[in-house]
Amino acid sequence: MAYMDWRPTLEVGHAKIDAEHRSLVDALNNLHLAMKQGKGKDEIEKTLLFLKDYTVAHFAGEERLMIAHRYPETQRHCAIHADLVKEVGTLIANFQSGKVVLTSAVFSFLEDWLTKHIQGEDKALGAFLKSKGIAA
Repeated sequence: MAYMDWRPTLEVGHAKIDAEHRSLVDALNNLHLAMKQGKGKDEIEKTLLFLKDYTVAHFAGEERLMIAHRYPETQRHCAIHADLVKEVGTLIANFQSGKVVLTSAVFSFLEDWLTKHIQGEDKALGAFLKSKGIAA
């Protein structure tokens, strides 16, 4: 059973963004599974780094869309992205140094952040892009 299920309420109406969000949910589920199965620190670290790298690439794509189409909330939305990337970077550094272990609180934070961000900021971006006729 997956840690976080994809659900229609997470769709923003932009095919590429929705596909990437599904991949982020899959990555979170893979991280949870690796932890639950007691996989070694190296495997968990590899999955954490993939999640971070994928998130950075996904955010960059969203930010290019925002800039290209002059989304009015670009600056605020980009700042929110930067904050999460910083938090995840800190989490990874703390995990690598042994200061932090992956707990249900960490997964709850990631799931909650992802859900709220998609249903808030990203849905607004999706509606904006749709209003401009951009739904790829």
